[in-house]
Amino acid sequence: MYGKFAEIYARGEYPRFSAAAAGLLPPVLRQFKMKPRTVLDVACGEGTFAVAMAKNGHPVTGVDQSREMLRLARMRARTEGVRVRFLRRDMRSLSFREEFDLATCWYDSLNYLLRQEDLERTFRGVRRALKEGGFFIFDMNNEHALSVVWQRNPSNVQQDDAETFEVHRPSWDPKRRIATLRITGFIRSGKMWTRIDEEHRERAYGLPKIRRCLRNAGLRELAVWGSIRDMTPVRPGNGRVWIVAQKS
Repeated sequence: MYGKFAEIYARGEYPRFSAAAAGLLPPVLRQFKMKPRTVLDVACGEGTFAVAMAKNGHPVTGVDQSREMLRLARMRARTEGVRVRFLRRDMRSLSFREEFDLATCWYDSLNYLLRQEDLERTFRGVRRALKEGGFFIFDMNNEHALSVVWQRNPSNVQQDDAETFEVHRPSWDPKRRIATLRITGFIRSGKMWTRIDEEHRERAYGLPKIRRCLRNAGLRELAVWGSIRDMTPVRPGNGRVWIVAQKS
């Protein structure tokens, strides 16, 4: 996943989510009296959030499993004139010599972990990467998002312009609680178009399971919200949960 699709991703609306997360983070930091210096961005993608944090003066390390995403992230950092360390890492096996004040993981990246043991392994890796008392902030899609919102249309055109075309075809497996997104895209190069096909799968985790994984990993829950902007509790109809945790 996120091979050749990475370029289509970077051209679309997706990076705006990471940009919004960077803008919404300062009130959260103030709420919990966080004053992080070093930041670890897990599943950093094409680097929008990591670059934004670096522009705010934070030493940032961004990790992702996709070579193409990391290539785009490095290009973004060079264009923006900031230094960010980008590393190719599997979030299920994080290991660093140094420790970080803050770790983040945005845009339902954790839903790509289809096994509960992998989610817990990732949380354990984040804990190892944090300094004592360090914070972890992340979001995840819930079942309403994956089984209802994603399934509203049998196909969805995400991008359609002179250079890019992208369509999504979703499906839902209620037994496994896994949503599958079949993505077909086209990128124009001169008079030629290149076709890209990828299949993305996300698992819906109930809040009790997420909390259990956090506890087992040694991370203490500080807040669970249905909206990070308003810092309000999870309500029916919220498609996403936002969680603030701390290394205990």
